[in-house]
Amino acid sequence: MNHENHDMSRTSTPMASPGPAGNVLGDLIRNLIRNLAAGLGGLLLWVRAPGAARAGVLAWVALEIAGLLASVGFEAARTGSDGRIDPGALPGQLFHLPWLLLCAWLVTRRQHRSDALMQAVVVLAALWIWIDVLWNLVALLPGDIWDSLGSNAQWVWWAPLAWGIVASTVVLCRLQGATGLRRAGVLCTVLLVLVLPQIAVGPQAPLWLAAEPRQDPAEAARWQQARSETVIYRQPSLLTEALARLEPGQPGKTDLFLLAVAGHGAQDVFLREVEKVERLFAERFGTGGRSVVLANNPGTVLTRPLATVSALERSLQIIAQRMDDDEDVLFVFLTSHGAEDHLFDLSLWPWELEQLTPQRLAGLLDAAGIRNRVILVSACYSGGFVLPLAGPDTLVMAAARADRSSHGCSHEADWTFFGRAFFDEALRETTSFTDAFERARTAVARREAAEGLEPSEPQIAVGEAISVRLADLAAGWQTTPGSSPAQAASAADAETSRPLCDGEPAQQKCAEPANQR
Repeated sequence: MNHENHDMSRTSTPMASPGPAGNVLGDLIRNLIRNLAAGLGGLLLWVRAPGAARAGVLAWVALEIAGLLASVGFEAARTGSDGRIDPGALPGQLFHLPWLLLCAWLVTRRQHRSDALMQAVVVLAALWIWIDVLWNLVALLPGDIWDSLGSNAQWVWWAPLAWGIVASTVVLCRLQGATGLRRAGVLCTVLLVLVLPQIAVGPQAPLWLAAEPRQDPAEAARWQQARSETVIYRQPSLLTEALARLEPGQPGKTDLFLLAVAGHGAQDVFLREVEKVERLFAERFGTGGRSVVLANNPGTVLTRPLATVSALERSLQIIAQRMDDDEDVLFVFLTSHGAEDHLFDLSLWPWELEQLTPQRLAGLLDAAGIRNRVILVSACYSGGFVLPLAGPDTLVMAAARADRSSHGCSHEADWTFFGRAFFDEALRETTSFTDAFERARTAVARREAAEGLEPSEPQIAVGEAISVRLADLAAGWQTTPGSSPAQAASAADAETSRPLCDGEPAQQKCAEPANQR
């Protein structure tokens, strides 16, 4: 009986087929962990790490799969877990395989041993998984850390690659017992065969594609309207109608005209600003009937003329015809994004629109023959507009220094920082543009300090002749609703006593914008 039971147990053993497969899978996982540990040791330049690796084709395949999974994980961490794997990116992600194999073969070819070749391949593959992990961790550093690094950021970014070259050379030299000139040969092989092709090809497409955010149906409809061919036929008549509504100034009285321009079409804050300024100036400064608004926004392409250089040129020509050149003043308000080369952003997808430069704006104003000008440019780096536009008959204000950003241009905002401080706050308390600028500059600096932002340092240049004209305007606003006689008289005094530039007497010609650094 015992004998029979013993025989049955022996014959039943081969039937447990999952056993061998389980053993293979277990060995594969153990070897993967061991090889990753060897790769980490190689990264840390541990002497015994290279010899601890377990070589083999399956071990190499397991390492490459682990590397791909790590890459997908980091991409998902950067872009969000809502996405999918892109099979089309796989060839690019595996581009390094033949070069890694060639590098290992060149280093081990004198030994004529396949096990030596695979040992080098596995150690290199494990080592570069850790280099990629290190690189991905560097890429996850917050933006403020990169900003604080300044010019040193590039050294931090390329440090993992440099260390990978050093570690690969050390690992291969230890595996082969290379000394003297052979070490230099190994280094050259790593550089020319393993690293240089990767640099030449550049970054590969990520395996993980983040899901595109779902667009609100109303927002999608707005942008559909923006690219409609109806825009082509509607826009000329919109501009013509807007300019036809312009009323001339009153003879013998200094009148204010307004031209407001919202540039960048993808953020509603700029449209909101010009519409609010249009209402404010009509109520407070009597510009109703003497204002033109040009706006790039998908929601207004069929109701307002676009903000283009051509529309700006035509508007200035017609405004000049309605103005009295000696008496009236034009207030030009431009709000948008700005660039370091002082391009004012006039953009509306999908149209290709000309960008506005300070020189182009000055030329358009001169060509139109508009003499008395107040110009406010609210954009990053807008201080670059001050010098090209400054002159005796011009007040120029900019929301930021020529080399600084302004703040507050988020899509959801009603005002930018400077727009709120100047129009919505200061001009509700004073009718003096220069006084409003000083108040706004102080308010913006206080808010930037509270939020830990780099100071924008708004700029101003005041021409001596325009000061007199603005004093006449302020006196005329004594009877304007919302402006008391005391406020108007105070504003008139402020305009006439205002120096041409900060720290310069009014009799001197302005050589440079105030506080320009």
